[in-house]
Amino acid sequence: MELLRLLRWCRFLAPATLETAFTKAEIANLAGAGYIKRHAKSGAYVLTVKGGRLLGDAFAGDTLPQMQRAYRETDIQRRLYIACLTVTAFRAGVHVFTDDIEDLRKEPALFLPSNSRGRGANPWANTRIAAVAALGGTAYAAHYVRSGIGRILFSDELAAFARNISLLRTPAQAFLFFGDSYGELLAELEHSEEKDEGRLISYGEAYRRLRLPAHLLTCDDAGVTQLRIMSTPNYRAKLTRIALKSKYTPPPEDLPQCDALFDGAPFLLAADMDLRRIDAAAHAARERRCGPIVLAALEAQAEAVLYGRYRDTGKARVFTLTDAALKEFLGAEAAGRDPSQLLFTTAKGEVIHAPLIKAH
Repeated sequence: MELLRLLRWCRFLAPATLETAFTKAEIANLAGAGYIKRHAKSGAYVLTVKGGRLLGDAFAGDTLPQMQRAYRETDIQRRLYIACLTVTAFRAGVHVFTDDIEDLRKEPALFLPSNSRGRGANPWANTRIAAVAALGGTAYAAHYVRSGIGRILFSDELAAFARNISLLRTPAQAFLFFGDSYGELLAELEHSEEKDEGRLISYGEAYRRLRLPAHLLTCDDAGVTQLRIMSTPNYRAKLTRIALKSKYTPPPEDLPQCDALFDGAPFLLAADMDLRRIDAAAHAARERRCGPIVLAALEAQAEAVLYGRYRDTGKARVFTLTDAALKEFLGAEAAGRDPSQLLFTTAKGEVIHAPLIKAH
């Protein structure tokens, strides 16, 4: 049922994306029963009319996104990368089946503005915001970024984000730039262009102008763990204490960018991949002559970015968070999302009965 709901929310799901959360047997069984099928042009999975009817019966009275699908190649591609983020969040235990921006009050949650378009007035206009996430007391505007993604009306993006989350009353706001790899993200976000086209600016220029925190996220296992960490309120302070244990010393007031002192050096929890915060801390440490900073992050993050960018250049010492520290911090969620194998029940407590599915 969760697989069918994801297809209803995302419209298109690439096989590789779907297989990160469900087994090939589960996918094949639903296809054999006629609830899902492969879209001929894109190769992605889509929900069939039969599958839509099943969801309508199972969630009678609930608001479900319309099954209208766009068939232009650009629209399909946009749906596919939004689906990557949605499934990554789903695996992280984030509530992704939201109907309205106000559903983000029960965080951690993710809302897809594209699912609200077509309901009369469109408060999101033509913004590039792929999703809005509420994690750990912070509202995030999620943007998909890759090399050559093009230009944006950045002032409109900021205005639409602030306007639409005003009802949430979240104490903090930030941006979340997600993509297939850190290499692609940084290639675009750190690219400089001299040419100016009025209000249209590149993502690199937007990244430099942005005054809100900016986090990088890859849609893979590391991204799942990162979202789990960021879903906890005050995650930096909590995970820092767990990671450093007896070595923990409170951060000094004159170094607001760091989370603690480790053997006298500024320490930062870098698992949320806010590289601008790390850069600011490294610069402040050099000015105060208090030695290279110390970073702690996930192993995949360190190998892909932090070793080359900070350790090998002498800007920081980089450590990886241990499995024990992550397990202590995440608790039962450390092992990842395991969709329940129990019978599916409706809001009324009724069981959806599915007879044995025979071989296709």
